[in-house]
Amino acid sequence: MPQLHNESPAPFEQEINIQELLQVLWAKKRLITVVLVAVMSAVLIFHFSSTPEYRYPAMVLIKKSQNKAMSGIDPFGSLVSDGLGNDIELIKSQPLAEDVVRKLYEEPGRQKLELFGEKVFKSPIADLFSWLPGRTKPESLDHLPIDLRMRVFSARFQARVQVTNTRETDILSVSVSSPFPEEAAFLTNTLCRAYMHKDIEWNADQAIQVKDFVSEQLDKQKSEVAEIDGRLSSYMKKENIYELTGNAQNLLNQLIAAETRYNDAKSEYNILKKRQDFIIRKLSQEEKAFMAKVAENINRQSGDLKAMIRKQEKDLIGQEGGADEASGRQQLTMLKQRLLEVTRNSLAGELAYSTKARQFQFDLISEQLQIDVRLAELGYIADEYQRVKASYNSQLNQLPQKQLNFARLQRDRDVLNNTYTFLKGKLQESRIQIASEVGKVVIVGESYPLGGPIAPNLKKNLLIGLILGLGLGGALVFVKEMMDHSLKDDQFLENHGYLPLAAIPYVDSPGDEFNLQNTLSRTLQQISSVISGLSLNGNGKVGGNLKHKKQHRNRSSYGLYKKSSTGKPIAFSPGQKPLLIADQLAYPLAESFRELRTNITFAQVDRTVKSILITGTEVGEGKSTVCINLAFAFALIGKRVLVIDCDLRRPSQHRMLNTRISPGLSDHLAGTHADVRAIIQTTTMHENLSVLAAGSKPPNPNELIGSQKMTELVKALEQEWDYVFLDSPPLLLLSDTALLTKSADAILMVVRIGYTNKNVLKDIQKLNYVKENLLGVAIIGPDEPSNYGNYGRYYGRYGSKGYYSYQTNNKYFTPDIAKEEKDV
Repeated sequence: MPQLHNESPAPFEQEINIQELLQVLWAKKRLITVVLVAVMSAVLIFHFSSTPEYRYPAMVLIKKSQNKAMSGIDPFGSLVSDGLGNDIELIKSQPLAEDVVRKLYEEPGRQKLELFGEKVFKSPIADLFSWLPGRTKPESLDHLPIDLRMRVFSARFQARVQVTNTRETDILSVSVSSPFPEEAAFLTNTLCRAYMHKDIEWNADQAIQVKDFVSEQLDKQKSEVAEIDGRLSSYMKKENIYELTGNAQNLLNQLIAAETRYNDAKSEYNILKKRQDFIIRKLSQEEKAFMAKVAENINRQSGDLKAMIRKQEKDLIGQEGGADEASGRQQLTMLKQRLLEVTRNSLAGELAYSTKARQFQFDLISEQLQIDVRLAELGYIADEYQRVKASYNSQLNQLPQKQLNFARLQRDRDVLNNTYTFLKGKLQESRIQIASEVGKVVIVGESYPLGGPIAPNLKKNLLIGLILGLGLGGALVFVKEMMDHSLKDDQFLENHGYLPLAAIPYVDSPGDEFNLQNTLSRTLQQISSVISGLSLNGNGKVGGNLKHKKQHRNRSSYGLYKKSSTGKPIAFSPGQKPLLIADQLAYPLAESFRELRTNITFAQVDRTVKSILITGTEVGEGKSTVCINLAFAFALIGKRVLVIDCDLRRPSQHRMLNTRISPGLSDHLAGTHADVRAIIQTTTMHENLSVLAAGSKPPNPNELIGSQKMTELVKALEQEWDYVFLDSPPLLLLSDTALLTKSADAILMVVRIGYTNKNVLKDIQKLNYVKENLLGVAIIGPDEPSNYGNYGRYYGRYGSKGYYSYQTNNKYFTPDIAKEEKDV
């Protein structure tokens, strides 16, 4: 008798490989296909019911600003960007969005916009879902105050704005989304124009403030000129003096020139101071601190140079009209150029070591530094002219009182007139600057409604649906495999020390063709089993309480719907004809039993085997059918074979062979029929095949099976028959089979692919009384070959023990509803 493999069993959890994974997925292709179709259908419904998003970008060029005061200076180099980040944030800002919304909302005769809830997009399949609750029109905002309404609309508009920048360019791509293409282009163009106008206003803001300041000073100067003219005219009439003569007039002219230059310097100082205040308000605290640091470095490096400039300015004032004035001014220009270079180098050096240089407003900082230099220069000039003016006044005071008063009035008039003329020129300059301001924003390409929506994207959604459908289908298959404890292939048996003797094909009921209706039915049943299988019972088995259980066709000798320990359906039908090889000797089923017979014969080389216990692990596994067919296979080669139905609780051999159930084995063991030969029945299948039926149902089957009389009976029958086959209950479920093992010479186990619990097989392997006498295993194929192929090479990790639930145990002891046959 061949022995079990001595190698240590391989781990229960087998290594996953690609081939096994593909086999599992291919076997469950119908389930995956159904899930994929469902997901793709949901994706299509989502796509065609979604609100589209149209975007048509407009191209906006941001010109680089030119700082004339610091032309030629580029202290930032590669450290500083062109400042497009500020423009991007300003275009996306809430204040600009609110300006655009107000302009659109208050525009007379404007078109209706979806932005204001005046238009509603209706999807092509909206009517199909109109019955769903919650599908109402957008709520009107007309009841809100206008300011609050504008804030809501501006927030909605701001959320739709998108601004991008192509790297290493000064061009921005601006777009505003909308469900309607024309509205998307209209909103985009409106936003770009609004930003262009805002940019002009922001850039001209400084010139406007200067203009307002100069206008205010000019009005004051005009009134003072009119007043002094009146006073001078009255004095001339009163004193009858109309001009100064000699040195007095020359002195007055020099005083007027000095005072005019002084006033011009002070006026320019005030104008620059106004511009400086404007720049300081625009700078952040960090920028102000950075600028102060740069100014400190400049003052430290250029102290001597500034002193030389002050001295040269003083000398030029004293040399006005002299021969050396031209050369002095040339020297002053050279000194100022050197100061400008020092300023450039200091600014570049500080920026090189600054970690936040990219965030600073370079134009404003550089202009502020230049204004500081110019203000200091004007201060020197004003102070020097103040000194010259004081000198001329002291000389003028030496004139007679009448001429002195006339000279002072004439001086005041001329100075005020000169100052008025100077301010008027500055006012004209500021007006020209405002009028010539075009800003740095240029719309180089407007938005046009050409092309389809950017969202939803049909190709992208279909790809996502395909990936999600395949992934979800594969996950369901994987979950189903993990929750399925049934045997998947013969490799598991070999890895755990079992010797496969034969592979018996599963044969379904006659006329049960595999047609489209059955295919759909099986597919739906698979999906239902996966969903219901997510609920596990206390023993870790697949199951759950189903409200509506569907019948599963299964070839066995049982007929009521039940479930095995793996959750597989069990059916038994007393009136159904069993599958016997006597009916189809030329079919693969008969050939498989011939192979089993041959392997059992060669398995007896080391010892003589006369009695074989045929058992299994589950109710409805097919052991009784294997038992009778194997016995018939031996009978065909001339062996005298006796089949004993030892399953006293659920006998089946009498039904399969169409014989009486009693008297039988239980009657002989109980002593009511002493002569066992009188109750052995010859079958109609073959003259060499006989059966000892189970007999009357006893109250104590376990004691009868385990009695010494049972052992003696089997030994006595071995003397008269070539082979004695004992059809027993499943192992582990009852102790009857364990007691029968001492009466039989060998054990043949029956397992079924896709049905037998693998965890039960692992525990049976630990039983020494089974390992010592086990011939091998007869493997019945799966009821759906497409799910397993040639038994496949499947993987899976399965749950814990606890193979027989209370219901399984209880159902085994439930009496058969079929009426037992009466004695003939």
